[in-house]
Amino acid sequence: MSCFFCCEDDDVRKTADSGAPFVANNSAGNGGGYPATEVAPKGTQPVKVQPIEVPAISVDELKEVTDNFGTKSLIGEGSYGRVYYGLLKDGRAAAIKKLDASKQPDQEFLAQVSMVSRLKHENVVELLGYCVDGSLRVLSYEFATMGSLHDILHGM
Repeated sequence: MSCFFCCEDDDVRKTADSGAPFVANNSAGNGGGYPATEVAPKGTQPVKVQPIEVPAISVDELKEVTDNFGTKSLIGEGSYGRVYYGLLKDGRAAAIKKLDASKQPDQEFLAQVSMVSRLKHENVVELLGYCVDGSLRVLSYEFATMGSLHDILHGM
C-alpha cells in the first residue's frame, strides 16, 4: 500500500536476510496496543515507526460519528475502502476512511500513518486521526468541502 492509501501497491518492503522483529518506536501514546515483537515476513527489514503527529481515535467515537459506519454517513467508496462523513468530538468535519482488510503488518501501516501525519500542505487534505483495532484500520481526514480531486477534475 502506498503512503497515500489511494495509489497502487508500490512495494514498500525491502529485502533482508532474516525475519527480524518489527521495531515499535511510537511516541503517540497509543497505549501499547500494537505488538512490538510481531515477526516480519521472510525477506523484509524491520520497520521503524517515527512519532505519529495525529491522535489515535477510539473505535467507539468513530462508530458514534458515522452511525456505526452506516449508509446514512457513507459518502463514497475507493480502491482501499469506504469513506464516511462524521463530525469528530473536537468539532471538525471529517472524511473517515474505513480501510478494507489487509495483511500488511501493524507496524508497517503505522509507519505510513506517521509519514502522512507529518505531511502539511495547503493543497493536501490533512490527516486528523487514525484507528487500529485488531484488523480494523481507519483514517480520518479533513473533510474536503469542494469534493474529491476526481470530482473537481471531471466537473462533477
